[in-house]
Amino acid sequence: MSSNAANGPAGPRSWLYRWAPAGSSRVRLMAETALATAGIIWGANFVLVKMALEDMPPLYYLGLRFLVAAVCTAPLGIPRLGRLNRRGWLVGCGIGVLLFAGFVFQTIGLRTVSPGISGFLTSLYVIMVPIILGLFLGRWPSPMVGLGVVVVAGGLAVLSFYGTLTFGLGEVLTLAATVFWALHILGIDYASTRISAIALVQLQMAVCAVLCLVCAFIFERPALFPGWEATGIVLWTGIMGGLVAYLLMALGQRHTPPVMAGVLMNLEAVFALIISIIVGYDPLTLRTVIGFLLVFAGTTIAHLGSKKTPELAAESAPPGP
Repeated sequence: MSSNAANGPAGPRSWLYRWAPAGSSRVRLMAETALATAGIIWGANFVLVKMALEDMPPLYYLGLRFLVAAVCTAPLGIPRLGRLNRRGWLVGCGIGVLLFAGFVFQTIGLRTVSPGISGFLTSLYVIMVPIILGLFLGRWPSPMVGLGVVVVAGGLAVLSFYGTLTFGLGEVLTLAATVFWALHILGIDYASTRISAIALVQLQMAVCAVLCLVCAFIFERPALFPGWEATGIVLWTGIMGGLVAYLLMALGQRHTPPVMAGVLMNLEAVFALIISIIVGYDPLTLRTVIGFLLVFAGTTIAHLGSKKTPELAAESAPPGP
C-alpha cells in the first residue's frame, strides 16, 4: 500500500512516458503540435493587439502583457529559479533580451513600414534560422527541408507582400528584428534542454516586462490605466500569448529541430490573416488562398524532410518541466 502511495504521484507521468517514450514519433508529434498551437495563439491575438493599441502605446502594452505573464508564472517559476545556476540565469535572461529586442525593433520599424511589408520581412526568420545554423554551426538542413522553408517563405510573401519593397531605415530595423527572432528560436533550442521550461518562461517574461516598461515610461509616458477593454486584452494576451504560448514553445523545442520549429511557428502569420478575414479586417481573395496553400505545402515538405535528418534533431530533454 505504501508503495502504491509513493508511486501514485508519478503514475500519470509514468503512463505518459510509456505511451510516448523519449525520441518516439508520438513525442515528436506532440512537440510539433505544441509549436503550431503557439503560432495559432499568437496569430489569433493579432486582432486583439490591434484593438489594444488604439488605447495605449505599444511598449506599454508589451510591458503590461509580459508582466501579466510573469506574475501568472511566478507561483511555479520562482521555486524553479532558485535551482538554477549562474549559467542558467544568464542564458534565460539573455533570451529575454533577444525577445525584447525583436519586439522593439519591429515596433519602431512599423512607424515607417506598412503592416504587410513588416509581416513579410518578419516572417523571413524561417529562412534566417537555417542560414545562421549553417554559417556558424555547419548544420545545414537537408535539401527537402530547405525546399520546404523556401516554399513557406514564398507563401508568406504572397500573403503579406503588398506595395513596393524599398530599403529605408524602417525596413532595416524590421530586418534587425527578424534576426533577433531567429536568434531567439535558436536560444530556446539551446536552453530548452538545459533549463526547466517554466523557469525559462519566467525569466523571459520578467526580463521583457521590465525592459518594455522602463522604455515605455522613458519614451512613451503612458497613462497608467488604458481603459477596461484594453486591460481585458492585456490580461488575455498576457496569459495566452505570454505564459501559455511561450511554455508550449519551450516544451515543443525540446523535441523539434530549430528549423522545423521556425516553420511551424510561422503559421502565426497564416492564422493572423484567417482571424482577420473572419472578423472583416481583410478580404478572402484568390491570392490569399494561393498563399495559404503554399505555406501548408511548404510546412508539409519541411516536416517530411525533417524526419530524414536525425543530425538536426533536438537534444534529449531534461526529465521535468
